[in-house]
Order: sequence, then structure tokens, then C-alpha cells
Amino acid sequence: MKNYQKNLFELLLKESGGKKNLVDIMIDKLALSNDTAYRRISGRSHITLNEGISLASHFGVSLDLIHNSAPNNAVLNKIHDIYNIDDLEMYFDSSIRNLQKVKNNPDVEFIYAAKDIPLFYFMRFENLRKFKIYAWLKLMDVVFFSQRISFEDFEIPEKISQKAILLSEVYNDVNSTEVWSNVTIYTLLEQIIYFHQLESINTENALKICEEITEMLTQIEEEVISEKKGSLKLYQNDLLIMNNSVFIRFSDQKMLFLPYNILSYYYTLDERVCGNYEKSLELILKNSELLSANNKARHIFFNKMYKKVEEIKKMLQTYHQS
Repeated sequence: MKNYQKNLFELLLKESGGKKNLVDIMIDKLALSNDTAYRRISGRSHITLNEGISLASHFGVSLDLIHNSAPNNAVLNKIHDIYNIDDLEMYFDSSIRNLQKVKNNPDVEFIYAAKDIPLFYFMRFENLRKFKIYAWLKLMDVVFFSQRISFEDFEIPEKISQKAILLSEVYNDVNSTEVWSNVTIYTLLEQIIYFHQLESINTENALKICEEITEMLTQIEEEVISEKKGSLKLYQNDLLIMNNSVFIRFSDQKMLFLPYNILSYYYTLDERVCGNYEKSLELILKNSELLSANNKARHIFFNKMYKKVEEIKKMLQTYHQS
């Protein structure tokens, strides 16, 4: 029989920073005596299931790290579902915490296979931030969907707006690699057209959002060629359509986030799954163009997106005049 208790405490000792710290936490969280806590750590007495789950939860350790599952099985954990504005706030909070944990680690790499433009960029701009949150709630919140609230009448709670901005700022400090394609911008533009045609957003505000999209793309392009801390490596790959998966690797740990519902993700630390994904990701990057290293390719790529935004603006103006 595998010694799962030993594996668990090896992880907890690493996370807690040492045996004394872990004992103090066990005394506080599990109401154990000092001697009993040491006996659990040494393996001289068995830890209960509830104790193991409580400690793993406290340190944010996934229990799939302590066992080797069957070759065709993997343990997936789920980030909480998002159904309303309160869930969205929790999502921002957890995303900020997770990014803050890794941003100061020089070895960390955050790789985003972008089917859609990563949400972090939207949050820098007032109208664009408001529009994306409006669109998310229309897609995720049954009550909000049923209400005929226009974009103009919609207001983001100030605390949500501040957390959205902070999320963008924290991501800006992370060493990130993103893989885009020529269609990465399409979902955003289609959403603007859709809500404009429903008359949920007026032409003036739709055009303002388009102006902010152009400004956002300009900022991203500047980040691609900068060499500052947390600068962006942007790849173009038009052979595959990405799926908004996120792969994080640092030190000896790897983590994979797989989307299943708009902003909701499954994640796993399973070594086989992460290893296999890493191999496929390296192949994707080999078949992609690093835009910071190719001025011509970068100009062509961004010019196509700028042109697409201008086409949408003309479409909006034509629709307004008809």
C-alpha cells in the first residue's frame, strides 16, 4: 500500500515552511495537541480523512498530488461556477491571489492559448471593462439575462471595477506567453455587433468601445516589443484555433487550467496530463511565429486587427444611418 500520508505531509511541510509552522497550524485548525500533531507528521499515528482535506484546503494543495492514479485517469479540480456578479467578484479575488503567488517567482511562466483576447487586457479601459462584464452577465446570469437592462443603464459596482483593474495590474507583472491567431479578436467584435443589433447598446457607446479596442491593441503591441519585467511573448499561430487553456510552470511544479464554461475552469496538477500538454504546447510554439522577433509579421498581424476594428466601426455607423 502506498504511503499517502507521507506524501501529503511532504507537500504540507514544503508549503508551510517547516515542521514547527505546520504543527502550529495543525493545533489551530484541527484542535490537536502538540504531541498528536508531531505524531501525525512522523506517521506514528494516522491522519483522518477530514484532517487531510482540511489541511490540504488550508494550503491550497490539490490531493491529486499525493497519489499515482491509473494511466487513463486524472484528478480534475473545479474553480467555482460563475452565475452572477457576486460569483464574478469571487473569480476576480481568486485570480488575483493566484497570480500574486507566482508573479514574484523568476522561474514562473504563464502560457495562455488564446481563443479570445485574454480578459486581463479589457480591464484597463473603462468602457471596454464595462462592456465585457455586461456581456458576461448576459451570458451567465439567468436573472440579468431576463431583464431588459441596456448597456447605458448598467453600472458596475465600484468594488468589482477596482478588483478588475487590480487583476489587470497583477497580470502585467507576470512573465507571460500568449498564442493568438487571426480570429482571436473575433468574439469580442461579434459581441459588440450582437448587442448593438439588439439595441442593448447605442451606436455612440459601441464606437467608444471600438476606440478602446484599438488603444488596447496598441498597448499590447508595445508590450510585445518591450523588455520590461513581466513583458509579453506573443506568438501567432493560424494552423490551430486555441481553446483559452492556461498552462503555468515554475520550479518543479506544473498546473493546467482547462475552460468548460465561459470563465469557469477545471484545473489539474497531474504530472502525466501536464507533461503531455507541455509537449503539445512546445510543438505549437515551434510552429508559431514569435512576433517580437519579426517586425514584418508583427505589423501585418496587428494591422489586420486594426483594420477589422475599423470595418466594424463603419458597419455600426451604416446601421445607425439606415
